[in-house]
Amino acid sequence: MRQKKPDKRKVQGAETKKKLYEIAERLFSERNFSDVMVEDITDEAGVTKGAFYVHFESKNALIASVIANHAASTDMDYKTFLEGLPVQMPAAEILLALTEKIAEVLTGTIGFENMKKVYQMLLTETVDTEAVKGYDRELYALFYQILEKGIHQGELKSTMPAEVLARHFVAALRGISYEWCIRYPDFDLKKQAVDHCRLLIEGIQVK
Repeated sequence: MRQKKPDKRKVQGAETKKKLYEIAERLFSERNFSDVMVEDITDEAGVTKGAFYVHFESKNALIASVIANHAASTDMDYKTFLEGLPVQMPAAEILLALTEKIAEVLTGTIGFENMKKVYQMLLTETVDTEAVKGYDRELYALFYQILEKGIHQGELKSTMPAEVLARHFVAALRGISYEWCIRYPDFDLKKQAVDHCRLLIEGIQVK
C-alpha cells in the first residue's frame, strides 16, 4: 500500500510557524516585549504580516505562548531534578533543595532581565500569564507532593491542606524573586530564598 505523501502546504505552514516562533522568542529575550513589533518578526522571517496572523492571533498571543512553553519546560526540569534525589531524603531537605534549584535557575538560566519582563506582564495583565501564575501549574503540584509526603510520614504538620500550604511556599518564592528584581544586583536571591524556606519549614516541622 502506497504511503500518502505529506501535504506540502501543511509542511510549509508548520515550518513558517516554527520560524516565526523562534525569531520572536529570540527578539523577546533581547528586548522588552513592547519594543518588538510584528513587522520585526515578519521582516526577519521573510514573510508577510498576513502570514503571521495565519499562525498567531496576535503578538500578545505569541508572547503568551512563549511564556507558557518556558514555564512548562522549566517545571519539567524541576520535576526531573526531584526525581534524581534520594528516595529516603526527608521532606524538609527536599523542600530546601528544590528552593535552591529554583533560585539557581532564576539567576543563572532565566536571568534578571527576563524575570523583570515576566513581572511586567503579570502586573499589567496585557498578556495571558495564566501558565505562570495559575494554580494548575506543575510547580504547585511539585510542592504539594513534597508537603503531602512529609505530612503523611509524620515529618511535617499543618492545620491547612497540603494544597493550600503549597501555594504559600510558591507565593513566598515569588515574593523573594520580586524582591530580587527590585533590589538587583544588591540582593542574594539564592541565600534569601533558602533562608525564607527554612523559616516556613520551621513552622510546620515536627520537633
